[in-house]
Amino acid sequence: MSLKNFNILIFIFLISLVTYPSELLSGKVIDCKTSLPLMGAEILINNQENINTRVAISDFDGFFEIKVSDEIKEIIIKYPKYKDFKINIEEEEEDDLGEIVLLKRGCKKRF
Repeated sequence: MSLKNFNILIFIFLISLVTYPSELLSGKVIDCKTSLPLMGAEILINNQENINTRVAISDFDGFFEIKVSDEIKEIIIKYPKYKDFKINIEEEEEDDLGEIVLLKRGCKKRF
């Protein structure tokens, strides 16, 4: 095997390590009363190695995307003066989490 072929195999192996174990999740964070998007909501991951590590922030439209691997079991969405929202990744079948309604005092659950 030549050095060039060996380098190509190493490159393919490294690319597969980076891309294979991750899945892209997306969602939109909205307010419980107004149904308006919440810009700047923190999306955190929980796993054994990284507890409450911020991986994303919702944009102007409340939209976010994060890459999750098999080790990540739960994500938490935080926004000031709102209750934290936890999502168990293992139970989710879809890549799109849809609208995530954050609750605060005075809001009733819309589920």
